[in-house]
Amino acid sequence: MKSKEILGYDVKEISNQTVEQLLEKKKELQGKLNDLQQELLKRKVEARMGTLKNTASIRNLRKDIARILTLLSIINKEIEKRGKERKK
Repeated sequence: MKSKEILGYDVKEISNQTVEQLLEKKKELQGKLNDLQQELLKRKVEARMGTLKNTASIRNLRKDIARILTLLSIINKEIEKRGKERKK
């Protein structure tokens, strides 16, 4: 079965990484998320002013934001799982 890849991150690969690596990826993804959210806000303003040529870019940005949020959720669950394993 082919493993799922989101934004260049292999989902199965996430479970093989250490907590430190996961925290590093989480920080990187949160930075990307902030950048995309700012870009989305800028595009929405342009759309309201009527200066946005490519209106599909708003939809694409929203999809990218959703993909990052999905990855962050997977990473958070994996970090929690590892934390519970350490306590046992």
